[in-house]
Amino acid sequence: MNKKDLAEIKKLLIEKKAELLNKTNNAQRDINSDDINVGDEIDTASQNSDKEMFFELVAGDKITLNAVNDTLAKIEKNTYGTCECCGEEIPVERLKAIPWTRYCIKCQEEAENPKR
Repeated sequence: MNKKDLAEIKKLLIEKKAELLNKTNNAQRDINSDDINVGDEIDTASQNSDKEMFFELVAGDKITLNAVNDTLAKIEKNTYGTCECCGEEIPVERLKAIPWTRYCIKCQEEAENPKR
């Protein structure tokens, strides 16, 4: 991978990190402001449902955020772009599409569809 591609990917990762942090902070603020509202049982149930959905979304965002942070650390250590399973280089096109990916396409497919 050349320096231009790596710089482009690093920029994408930093933007994604900022987006995830902003999204999580805004959602947390919205949930906290809902605590002030008091309503009937239906309103309370709806608020609880919204909170559960928020926590599920935040959990997914935190997983992605951790992956982004791990990837930025790999870039700093010059270990970025290698499949963690087979050790082969991950194609630049894949890294540009999913910069925080840990596996090449072949290993990812094998992990998702293990042979029985």
